[in-house]
Amino acid sequence: MSKRPQFRYNPKTLRYERSRFSFWRAGVSVLAYTSFGLAFFIGLNLLQNILIETKLEKSLLAENKSLTEYKVVLASQLTESNTLLSELKTEEEQLHEKVFEAPAEIPAVQPKNENELLATNDELFNEQMKKIEGNFDLIRAKTKNKNNFFGDRLHVTKTDLPMMANLPSIAPVNNLSEYNLVSGFGTRINPFHKGNYHHDGLDIALPTGTEVLATGNGTVASFSNSNVEAGFGNYIEIDHGHGLVTRYAHLEKISVTWGQKIKQGQVIGLTGSSGGSVAPHLHYELIRYSKNIDPLTYSIESISPAQHQRLVVKSKMQNQSLD
Repeated sequence: MSKRPQFRYNPKTLRYERSRFSFWRAGVSVLAYTSFGLAFFIGLNLLQNILIETKLEKSLLAENKSLTEYKVVLASQLTESNTLLSELKTEEEQLHEKVFEAPAEIPAVQPKNENELLATNDELFNEQMKKIEGNFDLIRAKTKNKNNFFGDRLHVTKTDLPMMANLPSIAPVNNLSEYNLVSGFGTRINPFHKGNYHHDGLDIALPTGTEVLATGNGTVASFSNSNVEAGFGNYIEIDHGHGLVTRYAHLEKISVTWGQKIKQGQVIGLTGSSGGSVAPHLHYELIRYSKNIDPLTYSIESISPAQHQRLVVKSKMQNQSLD
């Protein structure tokens, strides 16, 4: 059975004419239907994305919200870690200087900026997370090493007990306070020529006749009675062994003799203003292996930490000494 022919009315000729196949009309029809289908598909997808949330989208939104909140917490922790790093560095420098009498060589740690954590780039965020974890691992490892380092050097054995018993660890006078500590160890102004010079000890202002105490067990290694108005005047030197010597200068009276065994806290003389002194006071020095060091480094016994800190602050003030 043959296919019946199709006819189409032609308004120009007012006649029904037989329909013939046209590639142009077919192409236009295909393009029109394809465009409509594509537009419909896109519109349907957009409507679905706006109105409907899939399980994956809900999960990702919840994860983004958690990450945003966690970044704030992490930024706070980062600030605390930077502060902790700075405090540890300062304490380590101070401890190293006290123990070894030398500046500590500590590499600088570059603090992290919390803005780096708030970046929207996931790769950058993950990179910063790894850096922070690395910093904390470094702190833990460094703390462990330093604890072992100082522990190995600060342990006490039986052979150390005689040295510790002789350490000049008390103040050279009773009731030492920051109020009568006039001048400390370091560069000061000379009271006579008014130029800068290195002041090798502590100047403690006291009334004439105040008792002077031996700061540790030892032996009188030297003393001098002098009427010359220059130098140390009447002074005493006590050898505590292990390279430590203390000097007590500008005394009014000396109460010990050469070679005498001295006990810590024993009265060895009275304060005055002998020698090159402009006012009654005690000039106290601590010498280790022929080199002067700050006496407050050892003067810690029977002094509270707060009081010792006040003494240290007062001793650092740049002023004029009394000798």
